[in-house]
Amino acid sequence: MKILQYKSIENVQYSKNILYFCGHSMGLQPKSTKIYINKILNQWKNLGVLSYHYGELPASYCDEQLSIDCAQWIVNAKFNEVSITCNLTVNMHVLIAKFYRPTNEKYCILIENDIFPSDYYVLESHIQWHGYNTNDCFIKLKPRLHEYCLRNDDILPEIIKNQHRIALIWLPGIQYITGQLFNMKLITEWGHQYAKCPVGWDLAHAVGNIPLYLHDWNIDMAVWCSYKYLNGSPGAIGGLFIHEKHHHEEGSYGPKFIEFTNNNNITIFNNINGPQLTGWWSHRSETRFNMTGNMELAKGANAYRLSNPPLLLAAALTVSVNIIKSCGGMINLREKSIKLTDYLEYLITNSSLALKHDHYCLVTPSNSNERGAQLTISVTHMNIQVVYENLLKLGVICDYRLPNFLRITPIPLYNSFEDVYLLAKCLHQVLNDTLN
Repeated sequence: MKILQYKSIENVQYSKNILYFCGHSMGLQPKSTKIYINKILNQWKNLGVLSYHYGELPASYCDEQLSIDCAQWIVNAKFNEVSITCNLTVNMHVLIAKFYRPTNEKYCILIENDIFPSDYYVLESHIQWHGYNTNDCFIKLKPRLHEYCLRNDDILPEIIKNQHRIALIWLPGIQYITGQLFNMKLITEWGHQYAKCPVGWDLAHAVGNIPLYLHDWNIDMAVWCSYKYLNGSPGAIGGLFIHEKHHHEEGSYGPKFIEFTNNNNITIFNNINGPQLTGWWSHRSETRFNMTGNMELAKGANAYRLSNPPLLLAAALTVSVNIIKSCGGMINLREKSIKLTDYLEYLITNSSLALKHDHYCLVTPSNSNERGAQLTISVTHMNIQVVYENLLKLGVICDYRLPNFLRITPIPLYNSFEDVYLLAKCLHQVLNDTLN
């Protein structure tokens, strides 16, 4: 694979082809991205302020087709349920502000023990915002002793046991360290049935990795980034989903507190009519520039936007989403992805290139239905940073997480089976030969 060339990386003084297996952290730049961005830059250069409303990709509307395409091709949702806007953390703040409505009885948030730190900070800040003690509000799901992944058999009992306390469930679609794929449909059903609370998902490692069916799974809300599997560029524009059952009435003016009840007139959770946090782009486009100072919410998910979308980031993501469309969508990519990751697992566990059992432990589930593209191994008897640096010297780019996790991801858009074979040879050399 000739994607990158080493030029000047510390401890690597030569130039050689790269084996890139780090799409879970940063997707590669599509060949046409630079061409398209330059085209949009020229649009701005030639049109100036007119580029807000004219040109191939008008700045004021550069997110609109993206949102439609992502709804249709990436997350399988209704068009009015998806908005491409801001970034994951900002979008999470906006949605949590709507859905986390603690009461004296129900104030806890169910999370995984190894939650991504950024998500934890968001949830922590909202707990404190409402005047609660963080130590009292988190219920953490932990794997069994000597296991890395959570079992469904352990998640349901926790929901049932704490149903009277849980105000919100927040989990990842795919866990960022282990690569475990959660059963989003089933867990969402459990949250609704037993805790009677909203269920939200961080899809940072799921979007562009696996097929998603957010509307049909009845998920309340979700957020994601676009710089990993969607190859949208560093700091890429993010996305959010909010199920249409939570949409405000058309023509509503600004946030309004309401109470949500079931058929027995029992309060399930407090909701609000539209977003709690709004901004310039929450206003419907038809009257936005009338400058009345009166909020007229846009329809559906578009009301959860805050500001003018970044044109160049939208252009970069447009290229990547169009590539996925040209491949026929996520189902086709997933088919190849499963074969690539299964092949990698076979090579390191059962082939002539297999790693010695006392040198590693496979962290990611072996069942392809319980994982995405990523494969994580726990390295024993060797410093993980040394392993990473030795792989880098051989031209392999992956990454690691402390204390000893090596994350490797074959990406169907740009990795081949030959790449995977060459990677396995490098892993064998670094882990087996070094420790002999």
